[in-house]
Amino acid sequence: MKKKIILGLAFISLLISFCFIGESYAKYVTNVNNVASMSVARWKILVNNKDILNKNEASQIITPIFLENEHINSNVIAPTSKGYFELVLDATGADVSFSYEISTSINADSAVKDLKITGYSIDDGEIIDVSNSSLISGNILYTDTKVKNIKVYIEWSDTENDTMDNKADTEARNKQAKLDVKLNFKQIAN
Repeated sequence: MKKKIILGLAFISLLISFCFIGESYAKYVTNVNNVASMSVARWKILVNNKDILNKNEASQIITPIFLENEHINSNVIAPTSKGYFELVLDATGADVSFSYEISTSINADSAVKDLKITGYSIDDGEIIDVSNSSLISGNILYTDTKVKNIKVYIEWSDTENDTMDNKADTEARNKQAKLDVKLNFKQIAN
């Protein structure tokens, strides 16, 4: 009988042990369905206060300024005239870093074929010479100052090596000098 009582107690102890062990090693399972909402980065770049996202032409936003000197009135162009145009790149509406390229070329309908880009400056800093190139490029990082003022310096070159001679210079009077300016913006990706 003693054996039966010991066996019964052992069996009950074993059952109690299984209950505690089962609870200790139980796996919790819960299913939850949810939606992860993410904000898509903004891509809004203003050039001279105009949104250029859906614009293919920027002729309304670039206004050249030609400087007066002792022989040429201001805001007109003649051989040896020097001036600039400004491009204010405003990236406060962009949440990503991007590169920019500004390229220039003489418009096919321009009466003046000897327009030259001589340099540029950023935020009225040092003038960087670009007389051997028509490309200006740089980056605006999303952590940088989001507005850059780029001045592009231009002149009507009048040397013996230029395309136009004095007769062609004279024939260009009362016509339009035109310069094509192409702006290209591209997101910087890892």
